[in-house]
Amino acid sequence: MGKEDLKMELDFEKVREEKIRFLDSHHVIVLATSFDNRVTARTVTYASKGLEVYFMSWGHHKKCVQIRGNPKVALCRDNLTMEGLAEILGNPLDQKNKEYVEIYRNKLPHDFAGFARIPGMVLVKVKPAFVVSWVRIKNRFFLEHLDLESQRAYLKKPEE
Repeated sequence: MGKEDLKMELDFEKVREEKIRFLDSHHVIVLATSFDNRVTARTVTYASKGLEVYFMSWGHHKKCVQIRGNPKVALCRDNLTMEGLAEILGNPLDQKNKEYVEIYRNKLPHDFAGFARIPGMVLVKVKPAFVVSWVRIKNRFFLEHLDLESQRAYLKKPEE
């Protein structure tokens, strides 16, 4: 029996919607970035649209410097991890960012009001490619995978 046989396929849209609800119900997440053999992680406040995550930061901070050098990032909250690509969108008040800013302002109005106008502040978007969560089914633990590129969702035993 091959490893492929040990996967249990799930309903992609159902799992995707569960992850969206999870992201909508929180406002802080850990962001991991890496560049030049250095990996760093920190908590950021965020807003989301679907599975895309938006946060603000000063453009000169380590996370933005690392994103410019390597846009591959990871996010985690509780038992959920996401891997994807980050893009620095620029000044949160630029007209081109209006759609993203409204998402952020609606979820975190006080954070937006306090930080968006500060010189050097940038808006960052993370587009995930892969989401993994620990799930418990009938007292057994599994890793629930959501592959956004292939639009597949499946369970695997953790030891696989």
